[in-house]
Amino acid sequence: MSRVDPIMLEMVRQRLVSIAQEAEAVIVRTAYSSTIAEASDFSAAILDAQGRLLAQTPRALGAFIGVLGTALKTLLGHFPADTLMPGDTIVTNDPWIGAGHLPDIVAIRPIFFRNRIVGYAANVAHVSDIGGRVSAESSDMFEEGLLIPPTLLFRGGNPDRVAMRFIQSNSRLPDQVAGDIQALYIANALTERRLGEILVEYGLDDLDDLSEELQTRAERAVRERIRSVPDGVYEGEAYSDGVDKPLRIAARVTISGDRIDVDYAGTAPQVRWGINAPFNLTRAETMYALRLLFAPDVPVVEGAIAPFSVTAPEGCVLNPRRPAATMIRVTVVQNIFGALFSALAGLEPDYVPSGRLHAHFGGIWAIRFRGVYHEVPSVYRNGGPPQVNRSYAEAYFFNGGTGALGCADGRSTLSMPVNCSSIPVEIMEARTPVLFEHKRILPDSGGAGRYRGGLGQEISVRILSDVPIDFVPGTNDRVDHPPFGLFGGKAGSGGGMWIDGTRAHRRRSQTVLKDQIVTVAIPGGGGFGNPLERDPKRIEQDIAAGLVTLDGAARDYGYGEHKKSGLEN
Repeated sequence: MSRVDPIMLEMVRQRLVSIAQEAEAVIVRTAYSSTIAEASDFSAAILDAQGRLLAQTPRALGAFIGVLGTALKTLLGHFPADTLMPGDTIVTNDPWIGAGHLPDIVAIRPIFFRNRIVGYAANVAHVSDIGGRVSAESSDMFEEGLLIPPTLLFRGGNPDRVAMRFIQSNSRLPDQVAGDIQALYIANALTERRLGEILVEYGLDDLDDLSEELQTRAERAVRERIRSVPDGVYEGEAYSDGVDKPLRIAARVTISGDRIDVDYAGTAPQVRWGINAPFNLTRAETMYALRLLFAPDVPVVEGAIAPFSVTAPEGCVLNPRRPAATMIRVTVVQNIFGALFSALAGLEPDYVPSGRLHAHFGGIWAIRFRGVYHEVPSVYRNGGPPQVNRSYAEAYFFNGGTGALGCADGRSTLSMPVNCSSIPVEIMEARTPVLFEHKRILPDSGGAGRYRGGLGQEISVRILSDVPIDFVPGTNDRVDHPPFGLFGGKAGSGGGMWIDGTRAHRRRSQTVLKDQIVTVAIPGGGGFGNPLERDPKRIEQDIAAGLVTLDGAARDYGYGEHKKSGLEN
């Protein structure tokens, strides 16, 4: 078709999004790893024949989607499009090609229609175990697990069984990893089938004209938004706790005409710990943040990020050289949002509407328990037959508070910006020999402000195993550098980890014994605006709900003694 009817364009676009949603539902139903099926640490997308993003779901992890287009271009350099056939699937977990660390496996399948490629089905997911260390202790990538180079793992719909066995043989959880890869394959196959049905229904031979129109419209809309913002250079920073010393994330944002350029010069050098973030992930996270600020309502296609460019000095923690360790890269890369939002805070509310830009957040934390079963988990509580020599390596994701907005309080215990769910306690107790003593909101953890930061949470876990097991810290951060507030808002609470009341090392694996208690507190989000300007009714509602204590209200909001007395009575 030479001209695209706008009504049909939107109808087809929405159908493409629904296909991606169905593909994600298939992954949830068929994946084995709790990181995928429970935490939703995965995304699915549709790319056009040129490798440009064409559709993703509203739930998708923004940074994951941002890497799939660049990953496809690299993979086609290894397996040119004209050598591919129906049913082929290329996979890799190379951190410098995909999503930044080895547990994230990218799977891409060409979409054939009438004997030619009309697009690509793509997904990426965090599998439970890929071998190696799963903490930040590694000094290079080779200690962190198995690197899968670009591999044609399925040829014409048939798996390369030797390659699959090789992958399984290097995982503590071989069945889970194989099942996860199969789930990605099945989801992409569904995407191809559904897309073919749409092409037939609308009488289309390909997606070329439709995609070109979508990309053009989206890019035009975003550039119009940028032109309404004053030209200038805006600078901001955020700090990750790092290991031996804090790591500065410095952002210099240049707005010129209808484009935005972000440079991370001044960011800390790469480190020998596994918290470096490869540039492909840095770029994707930056695009995600800018899109949320300037064009959250524009369809998420490649054109929507075309006006943005990103640079970072080679050798910095946001653009490390191979073979830097990257296992816990989210610890650092999450702070991109903090650096960008602090840089652009002055644009709110005149040029960035209230409700988009927020104070810093508690973020997603993860801990892992790892060992070998000498009895199945239920035995420790209910009795039953022993089961020996089966490894477990289960991650538990949970979230802190989001930063307050210029028009609303932050959300409590909600993932930002990763968009992962907390893993249910019941899953952890079913798969590992632990018992959760409590999981609760932390009062006063949200930063005070005219709008309060979201609250963090605390968990306490008792070890039930009769033999020592490993406790592996994950993405913890903002312990020494609590989530900052904006425009006079106070910082949220810092986080921490303790074993039997003694502070645990934030990056190293530690052995824990039966009946020891692991306690983890996750930060609350920063506040927005002067706390003394907060509506007293909101303060009273927070006190009544147990979100703010009487002492906290007096300390942070100047809440009077007579009010305290009245509430106590």
